[in-house]
Amino acid sequence: MNAIESRSQLSRPGRQLLGALFAVSAASIGFEILLTRYFAIASWSEYGYWVISIAMAGYSASGVILSLFRNFFFRHAHRFFFFIPLFLPLVACLGFYLVTLNPFNPLEFQDPALWADQFRNIAKYYAALFPVFFLSGIYISLSFLALTNERISSVYAADLVGAGAGALFILLAMFWVHPFYLLCTLVPLWSLAALLTQPRARFQSKPWIGWAAVAVFFVAGVVGGLKLNKAHFCQYKMITPALNVSDMEVKRRVFSPWGYYMLLDNFTERLDIDLSNNYVLLKVDGPPRAYGLYLDGNRIGSFPKSPETDLSYAKAALDIFPYVLKPGSRALLIGTRGGFRVGEALAYQASDLVALESDPIIMDLLERRLRENEKHWLRDKRVTLLRQSPESYLAASKKGFDIIDLSSEFLDQADANKYAFTREALQRYYQALNPGGLVSLPVNIREFTVYALKLLETAREALEKLGVKDPDSHLVFYRSAWNARLLVSKDPWDAGQIQALKSFCDLRSFDISYYPGITPGEAEIFNDLPPTVWGEEDVAAPKDISDALMDDSLQLLGPQGQGFLQSHFFNLQPSTEDRPFFYDVLRLSRLRDILQNLSQIPREEIGYLINVAVLLQSLLWALLVLVLPWIRPHRAAFPVSQVFKSLFYFSCLGMGYLFVEIFLIEKAAYFLGDRTYAFSVVLSSMLVFTGLGSWLSSRYQKNPLDGLRASAMVLGAWLFLSLVLLHPLLSALLGLPLLPKCLFLVAWSALASVPLGFFFPLGLSRLPRESGLIPWAWAMNGAFSVVATPLANLVAVSGGYRLLIFLSLILYGLAFLSFPWGLAIHRTSHSPRHL
Repeated sequence: MNAIESRSQLSRPGRQLLGALFAVSAASIGFEILLTRYFAIASWSEYGYWVISIAMAGYSASGVILSLFRNFFFRHAHRFFFFIPLFLPLVACLGFYLVTLNPFNPLEFQDPALWADQFRNIAKYYAALFPVFFLSGIYISLSFLALTNERISSVYAADLVGAGAGALFILLAMFWVHPFYLLCTLVPLWSLAALLTQPRARFQSKPWIGWAAVAVFFVAGVVGGLKLNKAHFCQYKMITPALNVSDMEVKRRVFSPWGYYMLLDNFTERLDIDLSNNYVLLKVDGPPRAYGLYLDGNRIGSFPKSPETDLSYAKAALDIFPYVLKPGSRALLIGTRGGFRVGEALAYQASDLVALESDPIIMDLLERRLRENEKHWLRDKRVTLLRQSPESYLAASKKGFDIIDLSSEFLDQADANKYAFTREALQRYYQALNPGGLVSLPVNIREFTVYALKLLETAREALEKLGVKDPDSHLVFYRSAWNARLLVSKDPWDAGQIQALKSFCDLRSFDISYYPGITPGEAEIFNDLPPTVWGEEDVAAPKDISDALMDDSLQLLGPQGQGFLQSHFFNLQPSTEDRPFFYDVLRLSRLRDILQNLSQIPREEIGYLINVAVLLQSLLWALLVLVLPWIRPHRAAFPVSQVFKSLFYFSCLGMGYLFVEIFLIEKAAYFLGDRTYAFSVVLSSMLVFTGLGSWLSSRYQKNPLDGLRASAMVLGAWLFLSLVLLHPLLSALLGLPLLPKCLFLVAWSALASVPLGFFFPLGLSRLPRESGLIPWAWAMNGAFSVVATPLANLVAVSGGYRLLIFLSLILYGLAFLSFPWGLAIHRTSHSPRHL
């Protein structure tokens, strides 16, 4: 087949070729998602950012290579369309196998003396996975190049809808397939793509050769996914020692998109509760034996082993004080501690309990799997158990509470639970209290006291913005050596309540770090909490036992509180629903000092630093993608200004689209109270409806300005409404059931996605196919998508998610102004041989 015949055939995009593109796109996004799940289990979830970086680097590199060697790939396109999906299962299996062998140690990554080895291990991750995304990128970008400009909208639609279907497919597969073997579910998609394009490979008169090759590689891919697999839990996760206890028994495994759950039983598993060191003097037993629940290797809860659980330990618990102070209370439990919290509250005469859990697997264990062990608590007529976020429940609830109690495990059980610790959430809790009621908020001080200070400032500001006079008089902080409880009272604390707290703490050797009118040194400190020195701070070592939380709380709530906040090494700015980052306290301006003290930084903060590292790397990569294609002399056929204008257009689209997507996923997580649902609904909706927009844009190929203007006007209106109206609207609809919420999100996402689908194909159709600019533009779009992901996270931490929408408005405005008109005119004035 000569070049002219090849062009003629490939210019007619048949259903088979588009179907193959659909399958390859579905498998590519599925592979990307399963890798993020792998890193969440084998390491920690924050290291999954590398997957996005590796994927987009592979896609953009493919565009650069295709731009440089366009004629070669175009001549052999019929072969590439068959052989790339044929070999991808084996390439993916080999890459995943090498990833599972990688000795990357996330803890050594926090030691500058050991960085060199870990950077080499990170490079090995890139080397192992890059080929998969590079070959997938070659396939996708070659599809754009091989088909006529008039059909680019169909190609883009097939790519996007395929990606959306692949995301849903892999998420559904997570319900039935072990996360370490999800790769096997993608092999049929690659094999399907090879089968659909097998006729183009032209095996002369023996098509059975192609069919046999597909069958052989299909079997090899499945077997490779099962056998070439050394995946395991990170040795530093809590589950690793638990799995190696001699009498260990796995009571239940649950595969799901929310994570990989394991319920363990061994002699080391006990209720994880902060008890007084004096529990023997209090004549109570220690924490009872329990089942331990692990999510992706992290322990997230305990469950009773039998119906007869001795709850006497609660007398020595740090968090029981509100029930001691207010017996017979109506309480809202946000997190049940595997049901134990319900039993403890009932034991202290709670008159009415509403217990909320956000995790579906925990709810299943409570209501079904471990029902016999929980029934004497959960079947009590005073108890109502719901799977609902506190924001959603309180939006629909009209009755007040005497106690609103957040369990110590709740924050870390799911990402969306961070919204329960925002300023707006604390305001809802306060408003839902009856006169004299209390909100009890947990915070871990094991690493350092910064999160406790941030929570204190969040509560103070929440009360201040509600118009509460003297917010400090409503706050009390008490602690053990490892954890603290912030109590927010509806009314100012009186002397009798403070004396009750003192008696409670003295009996149990707990410390009070703040109450209205506290005087440092007036009470004995039972649990030493020395200050931590950061950067260039000059802090004298205390001569005696100290309470750093008391010292810092007094400064924060004192007359110079604002100065203390501004000068503090960490960012103590309160979490809000627009900036819902409880753990992100690092200041980028202190990066040098942070790196010097990296070993002291809690693991929860490492994600921020990884974003910084990925951003720097992605900017360098984007520069290479911009520069490398210029080594080909045919770039001189076009004015440099026009080429840069076109590339700028596609770069703006790459960043703007990701900003909108990340914004919507985060808002959906707040609205639904579940990040997995949010990711599924938003990602699939955006990809499918963007594909629909791409298909509709084909009607404007002859008059692209009309289509671009219409889409820009609709998108601009949507961005403005999202900026000023979306969050209040979501807050007003929080009380709706799940299905109407999902339908609303689908509709709202569609309103943006359909016009978003116009920009890329209309721009791509204006580029001359013979020039190699189409794969280059696709590469720039991919490269700046890499930039967008870490940049969006850093922007959101610093300025909030609404800032992403504002930046998207600017980016799409710039894209509209830089639409590639000039190159389309050039396209008609040059024959292919000049290009």
